[in-house]
Amino acid sequence: MSAYIVVELTMKDVEALARYRASVGPTLKRFGGELLVGAAPWHLLHGRSAFETGTVLVFPNKDAALAWYDSPEYQALAPTRNNAFNSRFRILG
Repeated sequence: MSAYIVVELTMKDVEALARYRASVGPTLKRFGGELLVGAAPWHLLHGRSAFETGTVLVFPNKDAALAWYDSPEYQALAPTRNNAFNSRFRILG
């Protein structure tokens, strides 16, 4: 069963975001992940959103999604990510 990582984010630094985007793609591919929706504004139907935009990643399964997030390659990008945007990552699946 596919698993989805939903990222809620608010951008802080455009240059850091460009560095993050350039580096994150290869880490996704290694775990069978791909970008499904990239940094699109939320169209809120109900409730409140703490973030301005969102991204959705898809993986073959939950184990692959967690392996990607916990991988040394992705965790090495965490400081750049944190400089680029405030975020919340959630997994479905």
